[in-house]
Amino acid sequence: MAETLQRDEIVVREILDTARALFRQSGFKKTTMGDIARGLGKAKSSLYYYYPSKEDIFEAVLYAEMDELLHQINQAISQASSSKEKLTAYCRCRLNKLKELCNLSDALKSEIADLHCIMTDLKNKFDTTHVELVKDILAEGVHNGEFKQVSEDNIELIAYLMVSSFRGLAVPLMVGQHRSPKLDLQIDSIVDIMVEGIGRCS
Repeated sequence: MAETLQRDEIVVREILDTARALFRQSGFKKTTMGDIARGLGKAKSSLYYYYPSKEDIFEAVLYAEMDELLHQINQAISQASSSKEKLTAYCRCRLNKLKELCNLSDALKSEIADLHCIMTDLKNKFDTTHVELVKDILAEGVHNGEFKQVSEDNIELIAYLMVSSFRGLAVPLMVGQHRSPKLDLQIDSIVDIMVEGIGRCS
């Protein structure tokens, strides 16, 4: 049983990695189950054992991306020695993920904006998870005196505003209407504004 589960996990990972590369290259609509199967070197029928449709694979790819980002953020936070450094690490991970959006094909960026059912559920889960994570960092900073005293309700509001601000930065990249801002050049300024804006006045 354990060996079967391990083999299934490997196959699922291979499916998602192959599908992710194809979605990024050709977009969602142009990528078929046959394309994914050929990329894996497997029969198309074997995909349906794991995923009933291309939409299910796409949703799984998006959730995998979300989990990878959360893992990167937790790793970065674990290496930080202060609440401010944790918040900075969070901001940098989110901005680095935004830079990755610049490399998506125009077709995929446009299609992601149109896949409302998948994206709405994903966004809700994503926002809830990240608001809680940022809220914990802020509460820790208030408790240890790094940040000024803020009520619990306002801590949650600030966390929500921070998470929402990143989503606002992502919108033009996701819909493909504008060129990406030079995030690699602006990252320090953005982080300073977000972090220093809640610092204790000297």
